[in-house]
Amino acid sequence: MKRGRGVVARVAVIAALIAALSGCSLIGDALKQKATPAENREYQLITAQNQHSRWPNMDEITFTQEGSIDGSGSWAANAIVTIDGKDYDRIIGPYSGIGDDIPVPSPGFVGGPLTVHYSDGTSEVFE
Repeated sequence: MKRGRGVVARVAVIAALIAALSGCSLIGDALKQKATPAENREYQLITAQNQHSRWPNMDEITFTQEGSIDGSGSWAANAIVTIDGKDYDRIIGPYSGIGDDIPVPSPGFVGGPLTVHYSDGTSEVFE
């Protein structure tokens, strides 16, 4: 009898963990807000400029999704950042970035132009 209750208790704990984890995911998705296409383009532009000023060694940024605003009110989007021909997967926003570690430019490094590919299919080059 005791053994049966132990198994039931373990199954209940595992089921509770699965429910909690999937619930957090659903809540997180519900809190994400969609931005309009114009807002996304503006956020991507500002993000590209800020990222390039911090990492002038970036050659290219390709936004692979429109982006969204999370529960804290911060906008971010998935992007591929290219530096010296190598691609880095990142999630970047106007004032933040996470994902693959990217090389830090040496002090005094002067970068070249940055090509930005927006999620709407357009692109531009910043000198």
